[in-house]
Amino acid sequence: MPKRREKVALVHVSVRIPEGTLKIADMLVDLGIFKDRSELINYAIKQTLKEYLLNIRIQVTPQLVESYFKLLEQVSPRLTEEEAARIAEEIRSEQKRNKSRT
Repeated sequence: MPKRREKVALVHVSVRIPEGTLKIADMLVDLGIFKDRSELINYAIKQTLKEYLLNIRIQVTPQLVESYFKLLEQVSPRLTEEEAARIAEEIRSEQKRNKSRT
């Protein structure tokens, strides 16, 4: 049986973006790709964080992995355990590749 996920507290954030960017965002919502602007913005932020986190070089410790999974659960409660494990493995693989280059 899948583990029931706790609800995550959401925070209201105001941002300023170019009008053209907003029009494109609204078009994606109108096409049904995202249910609303908030979902689109959350997706964009998560993708950006994943991209940047893959490029950070840090030593992976058991405590860091545990903290990562706790944070991941708070930030992205829609991910399954398998998806979270895949993302963690991608991060570890990228770190190994970066380490071998130096």
